[in-house]
Amino acid sequence: MSEFNERAIEAAAKFLTHQGHEIVETEWRAADGIGIDIVSRDDEGTVVFTDVSARRGFDKGMPGENAGASRERREIAAAAWLSEHGDDPELLDITVRFDDIAMMVVGENRALLRHHVNCLSPMQAEPGD
Repeated sequence: MSEFNERAIEAAAKFLTHQGHEIVETEWRAADGIGIDIVSRDDEGTVVFTDVSARRGFDKGMPGENAGASRERREIAAAAWLSEHGDDPELLDITVRFDDIAMMVVGENRALLRHHVNCLSPMQAEPGD
């Protein structure tokens, strides 16, 4: 993994911590190479699997979200992570969620960040739409 991607994951983990998450693990990889950028628990105890994407500069805008094309991959990675941690009593009867963090780095230690919470759930229309 490139230093740029490692720094993006580190910055995203710091952001999640400020949002009340407890970071459980970063840059987790299974034996087959499938991975999860950040595993955390939010303030309600939900286990959150977060993918991080980052891009330098603002001429191309924010990186695209990864949810649609990789739903199966993300669910398989989460199942592998949960299986690997199956002896943890805190992981019995839990809720899981999938988030995306997209980051546009605009300067040294400066970035615009978008946090898409629960990105694998279908969008729900607002009443009256």
